[in-house]
Amino acid sequence: MSSSDRDAAVRRPVAALPFRLHASVTCPPPAALALSLAWELGDLDGDRAERDLTSLSAAILPEAETQPAAQLAALGEAVTNLALCARLDGGPQELLLDKALERGHAHPLLIAIVLQETGRRAGLPIGIVAGERGHFLAHQRLTEPRVLDPQTGRLTDADTLGTLRWHCGHQLAAALLDLLQPRYERSGDLARALQVAKLRTTLPFEVMAEAEQRLHRVTARLN
Repeated sequence: MSSSDRDAAVRRPVAALPFRLHASVTCPPPAALALSLAWELGDLDGDRAERDLTSLSAAILPEAETQPAAQLAALGEAVTNLALCARLDGGPQELLLDKALERGHAHPLLIAIVLQETGRRAGLPIGIVAGERGHFLAHQRLTEPRVLDPQTGRLTDADTLGTLRWHCGHQLAAALLDLLQPRYERSGDLARALQVAKLRTTLPFEVMAEAEQRLHRVTARLN
């Protein structure tokens, strides 16, 4: 693949496909899996979601900065200027990409996924790291221990957050599903809770015991 082809692949919009298809791909963009979840669990308007993502990317323009720290900080402007507000509570909509973009608020995990996608489209090597304190955005070329907190939109000292590890799209999709299932259960939507549990088992992890236990627990409530 030529460098121009690679650049085009980086900047290419993600598409809403059945979750199983995206889950079967090696290292899919996190936003691709998030869109697939929204498609599986709701009434996703793919064109509108793409317009919202494009508008957000155009408003931030992180590629206008030249230093990694400045690029990372530019992504946080989506939160500091209130285009996306972090909300830890709420219903499943806070974890569905299209609904979050429409309403302007989302769980910090989903905000991290949206901002990573914005960076990806700008051609920036931005990824998501996670630890006991949550999920954060990191720049692969930044030598300082600084990460972007999606809850505040500001850079923070990574050394104060404990051990952080890079998370791939599959791991982030698993985290979204793990947050979605209890929210559907609390709202009494056991059909979608069961669907979430089934989707969890399609992720390519070697150890499936936990995902299968979640599925059995919801199935038992339906019987």
